[in-house]
Amino acid sequence: MLYPMPKKIQFSLSQAKWQLSSAQSVLVLVGLQNLRMQEGIQDTQLMENLIHLTNKAKALDIPIVDLYGDDLLQGMQQLGEYASTHPQLIFAGQITPMLKQILPHLYSVTEQICLVDDAVLLNTQEQHIQWIDSMSAQGIHHMNSYSLMRLWNLSAPAEFILSTKGILLAIAEQLNMDALDIDPTADLRSYGLDSVAMVSLVGLWRANGANISYELFWQHATLQELLKILQCKN
Repeated sequence: MLYPMPKKIQFSLSQAKWQLSSAQSVLVLVGLQNLRMQEGIQDTQLMENLIHLTNKAKALDIPIVDLYGDDLLQGMQQLGEYASTHPQLIFAGQITPMLKQILPHLYSVTEQICLVDDAVLLNTQEQHIQWIDSMSAQGIHHMNSYSLMRLWNLSAPAEFILSTKGILLAIAEQLNMDALDIDPTADLRSYGLDSVAMVSLVGLWRANGANISYELFWQHATLQELLKILQCKN
């Protein structure tokens, strides 16, 4: 049985001083396929956090690298290619002996490494807390998934958020759908977009300069109509 994810208060404060930026981030998922095969994993806070992180990364066009089994070498090559333009490596998933071995090497390439402390898995909760605190003492940043996603949102360029791609991906994130499966002329509520999701989207778009209200969204709840409203130059 998986242990409960530790709370923020159970970890030592991170000592890292650098600021997260969505434009410089890479989300590195470790052993996700192994995790998905574990019995009962789907109903855990760990998997919920991993899904939210993945969806948020997709919504903000943040690269995702999967480190798993036979694809490990390919994943490491991808990280090397991203290092010059995306030096912030954000790790989540299963903390394997392999990951513990490669982290010091990656830290020699970039010091901007972050562990999502409520989206990683070790053998026990005690080991989980001890390992995060040990990495923090070595200068590796950590934060929880909520704080990470909030900082990603705040640091995302407005020109991307209000681009056609950015709008589509943000809606797809809320619907937990592939962006290509959304019919531009369909009422988004028919896909399950509820009032909570609509308020969240309106808040995101308004924070980036869009002139839209909840009422206007409700009256024009198709992707096609939203693009006209959000991209209207006043």
